[in-house]
Amino acid sequence: MRPPEALAASERESSIGENPVKAWRVSILLLVVSYGVVLVSFRRTLEAMVQTWYGSRTYSHCFLIVPLSGFLVWVWVRRGRLSGLTPTVNHWGLPLIGLLAAVWMGGTLAEARVVQEFALVSILIALAWTIMGTGVIRAMAVPLFFLYFSVPFGTSLIKPLQEFTAWFVIHALTVSNVPAVMENHVISLPSGTWTVAAACSGIRFLLSSVVLGTLFCFLLFRSLWRRVIFLCASIVTPIVGNGLRAYGTVLLAYLTNNRLAAGIDHVVYGAAFSVFIQLLLIIVALRWQEKPVQANGAISERNSSNTKQSSTKLFTLCLAASAACVVILGASSTTSHLWNRAVQSTSWLDPPVAITSPWEETSGRDMSWLAQRQKADQEFARSYRSQGRLVDLDWAMYSGQHELEFGGSPDGLPDSNSWVLANGGLATAVVNGQRMNVYASTMRSGRVSRIVWTWYWVAGEFVADRAKLKLKLARARWKGESAGVIAISIGADEEIVGTGGELAMRDFLRHAFFTTANQTRETTRQTKVDPRSHKDGDSGTS
Repeated sequence: MRPPEALAASERESSIGENPVKAWRVSILLLVVSYGVVLVSFRRTLEAMVQTWYGSRTYSHCFLIVPLSGFLVWVWVRRGRLSGLTPTVNHWGLPLIGLLAAVWMGGTLAEARVVQEFALVSILIALAWTIMGTGVIRAMAVPLFFLYFSVPFGTSLIKPLQEFTAWFVIHALTVSNVPAVMENHVISLPSGTWTVAAACSGIRFLLSSVVLGTLFCFLLFRSLWRRVIFLCASIVTPIVGNGLRAYGTVLLAYLTNNRLAAGIDHVVYGAAFSVFIQLLLIIVALRWQEKPVQANGAISERNSSNTKQSSTKLFTLCLAASAACVVILGASSTTSHLWNRAVQSTSWLDPPVAITSPWEETSGRDMSWLAQRQKADQEFARSYRSQGRLVDLDWAMYSGQHELEFGGSPDGLPDSNSWVLANGGLATAVVNGQRMNVYASTMRSGRVSRIVWTWYWVAGEFVADRAKLKLKLARARWKGESAGVIAISIGADEEIVGTGGELAMRDFLRHAFFTTANQTRETTRQTKVDPRSHKDGDSGTS
């Protein structure tokens, strides 16, 4: 017979040992159910992410993020990071979920895809914090925050990376005594010309290197200074390496009179060089790794005082999870209602642009310089001639039924296989007698250079800045106004680099008048639909 004191102590230990197991089971079940509600409610955002992963080589690595995050969870469990921890409800996560749901709503109404996707991942993390508690989330912070790499972001880095690569190549050629001059990212050598296009910026190389470097930082190192050094190396190495790759390609082609490293060869050489750089980083990480520290004792001791709080009642857990799901479902249904309310179709005058003499319509030309996009509800494409000068016009109307990503592929790169983007930025033009900004981009196809101006009509105003366009779309949908968008682009070849095409387009705009909503015949409601994302293609390098 055991003494009563020993029996009481044994029962107390058994109760304490069983409660955490029960809390883990209930919390994991509620977390899985809540995640299902989120992913179903925000399925359009999830579909857009997967479509970008599939359609873009730049973000194809995102398919590995969720499995890698799961692998990190397994490693953290093996290392004892969760020992002594018990899930407990944290009600501070609920207002955070509400705030993130509002951010997702704003991103959806504004058609800002990256905002929606960051908000979605943040909501998943906030849900885990609400149901599991601060202690568990702190221990699992690395696997959870690794999920942010599944968001296709970073296209804003393309232009600075492109400029750095062009700067690096021209200076390296100068040091190598190779005669070369550069203008608008076009490098001219005696053996030919090379365009440092957006596809040559190295953004794919950089993103994959940062993901790999972050993974190794937390798997192989435990000291902060080693993690910081290796992560910085994972950022700097691909940037400099891409410059060396571009320089080596141009130099090899110059030395062999374009027998090597020209055409598809430079893509193959570049890919091989990128793999070589990644292997070097992996070798350095493996040789510099540290033995991981088992965290059993420290975490157990730190959380031993929270045992009673950890065994939260099932009702409280269910109530918190239910409240979070209600917030998510409310955000989803409200957004769908606002979106549907703003879907309208406008019957425009035909043609939507009036041209006066001396400009006149001419036979159609190749419109391959236009970025691929979702099919417009109405489209008008023509070419015009005046005194030997040609200007191409593309006018496309979108009623607001579908979510749109204006300006190219999800990579932020041109979709056309024959045209590459050299540079872009805002310029000033006069449209319908009103001075305004347009988005001016320079494109190249072989030895042909073309300047393209693009602007939009939305919510009763011409705009060129895409951030302003999205804000106006969000405000129009919130107010229940028409969310229709007109995308207008004109393009002309540059007979004299920097002036010929621009002068032709300025003269064309002086003789062109674009109809706006004030001149439309009528506005009618269309069938209500949910916002859908389109699938973009990826472009090749040049």
